[in-house]
Amino acid sequence: MAEGGGCRERPDAETQKSELGALMRTTLQRGAQWYLIDSRWFKQWKKYVGFDSWDMYNVGEHNLFPGPIDNSGLFSDPESQTLKEHLIDELDYVLVPTEAWNKLLNWYGCVEGQQPIVRKVVEHGLFVKHCKVEVYLLELKLCENSDPTNVLSCHFSKADTIATIEKEMRKLFNIPAERETRLWNKYMSNTYEQLSKLDNTVQDAGLYQGQVLVIEPQNEDGTWPRQTLQSKREYHSVTRLKCSGAILAHSQVQVILLPQPPEWLG
Repeated sequence: MAEGGGCRERPDAETQKSELGALMRTTLQRGAQWYLIDSRWFKQWKKYVGFDSWDMYNVGEHNLFPGPIDNSGLFSDPESQTLKEHLIDELDYVLVPTEAWNKLLNWYGCVEGQQPIVRKVVEHGLFVKHCKVEVYLLELKLCENSDPTNVLSCHFSKADTIATIEKEMRKLFNIPAERETRLWNKYMSNTYEQLSKLDNTVQDAGLYQGQVLVIEPQNEDGTWPRQTLQSKREYHSVTRLKCSGAILAHSQVQVILLPQPPEWLG
């Protein structure tokens, strides 16, 4: 990642203004990546290059130089670089397409240690579709079938596929690429739904904030742990049913036993 904003080769102000101006008119396309930039830094850059026709005083002056891209004002925690809640587009941040971000990064660099804030464009609406940059990601709880108490939180875009989540879970739980796995939605303590369509997006699958997902690696003998567990449950269910049936049958036998005849018939 390019860092710092010192001696870098950058075009003159007019060229920067022209190139970025064209890119900022890019329309949103589903799945495209856009970047968040702190509005304070972006406004300073606009002053420096005279981006707005009504604010072209002192264009290129040293005292207006914006320095490296600095998004620290958008973070609630500088260490984790978690976004503050309820940030507002244009007021707190601006959104720029990938090509615009790359140009600004090459020209100015960014503050050391800061990661780019990149987000995907997702579609909203059931009948009338419209595209929107998904600023706040969905938090999912991830665990491995053999240790469901070890839950890790990760953030995903609604445009991410189930395959993307599976790949991340393999990495988190050290599951080899050649080992078969299954992915499950965990709704309640014993309610599971298999996520078999890996090309579905998070949005397609109807995943929601805080949803628990379980990854199940296949056993070495080709069986599945949950299949074995299900078989055991079914066995115990049948056993209970048989026991209940035996008790019921025994009860029925007792019910139909004839009473002793009265003494006058003896």
